[in-house]
Amino acid sequence: MIQHREGEHMVVQSGIPGMDEILAGGFPEKTVNLICGPAGSAKTLFGMQFLLGGVKKGEKGLYITLEESRTNIERAMMAYNFNILELEKANNIMIIDLGAMRKEALTKELERGMASFSSIGKVIHNMHKLMNIKRCVVDSVTALGLYYTNIDELRKELFVFANDLKEVDMTTLLISETPDGGTGLTRYGIEQFVCDSFIVLGLEDVKGELRRTITVRKMRFAKHDTTKHPLVITPNGIVVQADTKVF
Repeated sequence: MIQHREGEHMVVQSGIPGMDEILAGGFPEKTVNLICGPAGSAKTLFGMQFLLGGVKKGEKGLYITLEESRTNIERAMMAYNFNILELEKANNIMIIDLGAMRKEALTKELERGMASFSSIGKVIHNMHKLMNIKRCVVDSVTALGLYYTNIDELRKELFVFANDLKEVDMTTLLISETPDGGTGLTRYGIEQFVCDSFIVLGLEDVKGELRRTITVRKMRFAKHDTTKHPLVITPNGIVVQADTKVF
């Protein structure tokens, strides 16, 4: 389930073929990791495969979505033969659609309260106690950040949120959107600084064809491959071509 790294740190395997080769074995245990990329770069699929990889090892997972509906996620995952409904019935995975809950809120204040970092943190802690969650995905930090008008408040809340998650016996992926047409790698320019690792999914136009890539830009507690690699979507999900570099 979890392996030793150099006698010091424990790692959690990603569940994505080729990914652990560029992560020096996997994600360090009990860390908060940022997955960032533009629309269509397979962020949701990455997050779900991370959870499914845990299920195969007896680890339960929690997926919190604030943008994509659970119905769309279930339909998309069926294309890769990931039967999310069966996994939910078996209490191996839990999907919480906070986006749908926000739409049902009676007031803006209630909607904002449901989408704050503190409220999401409470949900995660409660689910961890209830189901012994070992892997968690929050999709997305971008949607949460929209409820903060002050960047200083956002930075403070995100910092507290990330640090709080690190105290839980669980490994977390936070998903964030890359801004269109900008030079920054993250929407708010602060997400990568509060997380233990920073992984960028790319979607590049090469001679009229879109090419998906993946780069580990930051990884605390471990050495890692910093080169850009191809990311391929197969009928069985994401595969990272660890032996191939993108120039």
